[in-house]
Amino acid sequence: MKSAQNKEEFMNQFSKAALSATVALSMIVPSAIYAQEQDTENVNTNAAIYKTLEQQQNALSAYPILTQAGFEPYSDETEKGTYVIPGLDSTLTLDDQDKVESCDSMTPQGVAMADDYILISAYCHEHEHHSVLYVLSRNTHEYVKTIVLDGKPHAGSIAYDPIARNVWIATKDHKNDTGSASFIKLANLDTYDFTKDKAPLKYDYSIDLPQLRDDSFMTCYNRQLYCGYFSKHDNSVKTYIYDINEADGKLDTTKRHVAKAYGFDKIGDNCQGIAIDDKHIYLSSSDGPKSNSTLSIFEKSEHSLLTSNAQKNVTLPPRLEQIYPTGNGGLLTMYESASSAYRDEGSTIVDRVVTMNIEDMLKN
Repeated sequence: MKSAQNKEEFMNQFSKAALSATVALSMIVPSAIYAQEQDTENVNTNAAIYKTLEQQQNALSAYPILTQAGFEPYSDETEKGTYVIPGLDSTLTLDDQDKVESCDSMTPQGVAMADDYILISAYCHEHEHHSVLYVLSRNTHEYVKTIVLDGKPHAGSIAYDPIARNVWIATKDHKNDTGSASFIKLANLDTYDFTKDKAPLKYDYSIDLPQLRDDSFMTCYNRQLYCGYFSKHDNSVKTYIYDINEADGKLDTTKRHVAKAYGFDKIGDNCQGIAIDDKHIYLSSSDGPKSNSTLSIFEKSEHSLLTSNAQKNVTLPPRLEQIYPTGNGGLLTMYESASSAYRDEGSTIVDRVVTMNIEDMLKN
């Protein structure tokens, strides 16, 4: 009898200790575990179209370059270098009255690598909800959280300044109908939690760019921000290059350069993205569901942004959007075809960010 009583007292003490430990753990790691679980309930993290990567690969069999330069070079890496685009079926964001609401028409546009993150921008195709940034882990490829942006920018391109640690977003000056650019400090992106705040993450800095009819594409390279658009009117690439102030990371508008590329009309006003590394300039173009996309690779020139002839033109599936260098020989490619607005068009669908190996693209 005494032994049974001691056993019961021990179990009661053990249960209290276990409960205390659980409470203590929840106080220590809420953002790492509990907030993460809550967040994933507010966005679909599975691939929108293909349940497995193998199914996605089979769907892309008509484009052998995706196997040769996309999947095979990264066969030993997580998901073969691909990242599932989250939120295409459901994303919790804000409506026109800033009330929390689920959106089922998010359309991915931009992609960038920012320290340990892969960032994907998306806008509501019905223009009823705030645009967003999806944050993924660069290493595990898992969804981390959603950043709800201020307003409904198309967010056609995003970029990262690794020195100032700012995430740049292509925005719009609606009052003057011209392009603009904004950034959010990565530190503020780190601490933001929409599930708690129920409010958008404000931009830390915005600037109107009256020289631009629109901010169609954007990238950051060598302490400069490249913003521009393509025009078929005079067959030129119109790009403005702004120096980034070393002190605060903002644009120094007194140091603005104009870069044009004459004689290159293959892409025209269908350009969706630009990327630059130490060896090449890359352009992505697409024009609806019936035409293949083109990824053009140019050797860098000292005298113009682009030469008239690309070193390589790579044919890829329709609706290719932004591209972004990984810094280790890869190029991230983003497609919008898995959006609910486009997935029934009958064209090839890509519901993942696919990493392309640059050397392998140039060889084929």
